[in-house]
Amino acid sequence: MTAPLRVRAPGKVNLTLLVGPPRGDGYHELLTVFAPVGLYDELIFEIEAAPLEEGQSSEPAKVTCPGVPSEGNLVGSALGALASASGWQLRGSVTVRKHLPVAAGMGGGSSDAAAALKVGAELIEAAGGPAFSSEELRRLARELGADVPFFLDPRPCLARGVGELMENLRLPPLPLVLTFPDAALSTAEVYRTFDGVAAEESGAAFAGRALRSETAWRSISRAWESEELILPELCAQVAGLLFNDLEQASFHLLPELLEAKVGLERRGVLGALVSGSGPTVFGLCVSEVEAETIAQELERDEVHATQVSTLAG
Repeated sequence: MTAPLRVRAPGKVNLTLLVGPPRGDGYHELLTVFAPVGLYDELIFEIEAAPLEEGQSSEPAKVTCPGVPSEGNLVGSALGALASASGWQLRGSVTVRKHLPVAAGMGGGSSDAAAALKVGAELIEAAGGPAFSSEELRRLARELGADVPFFLDPRPCLARGVGELMENLRLPPLPLVLTFPDAALSTAEVYRTFDGVAAEESGAAFAGRALRSETAWRSISRAWESEELILPELCAQVAGLLFNDLEQASFHLLPELLEAKVGLERRGVLGALVSGSGPTVFGLCVSEVEAETIAQELERDEVHATQVSTLAG
């Protein structure tokens, strides 16, 4: 058995999330802007790759993650997908130390799964097994979950489709305050609620709305890359694009999320938003110092909060 390998898996926030009408396959067309953040789960891999002999059954790696049932952990699913695709097995154990909240709209499970895909693929190739191309890994990631492909190369990006069509954006680290209500939200339940409370929108109307948002984000990205914007100006423009179609559904299911958002706005953040399907709520600040000050104020008021920055692209 090789020495333990420690890997960090970042979380994410959605700076924009536009949700179109349901498609024929039951999914919704999306336009979202993913931004990875400097808050991480830690995964400790103690596994080895070995070929499966004819007639031999695969011996799955044991995944331990306090607070998450093993049957619901995507790390085991990711390693199993690699084994099925390669004809090799990944034996041993993986320990996941959660620092990202579970079922909170920050993609922790998806990020852990992407880390397992990358590590498992590297171990299989290093042991003499087949090499996985980037496209093959993306295919396996898509089968595990809509957010998993993003975490294979977590950089700020614009995503379309159901989140699988990605285009990198050039953005600097953005200072955020994250607040974590003491509750979880099911993504499926949030979408069901959204379908019940959202105003009807045609596919054409959504496409037009998404195009306007795409154009604005590309403009900000180009302006930052060409040094036409300084950070305070960029943050102000980003604040104007913060939007989440799922917010009202999340507020309906957990009214305290609206209170969390209003609480951030009262403390002077540039903008506040529910991330993904929630319940994490983040505030965009003008500086890391301001974000840290607000996080400390919230903690004194017994609100679980922390200061982070997005990761640059």
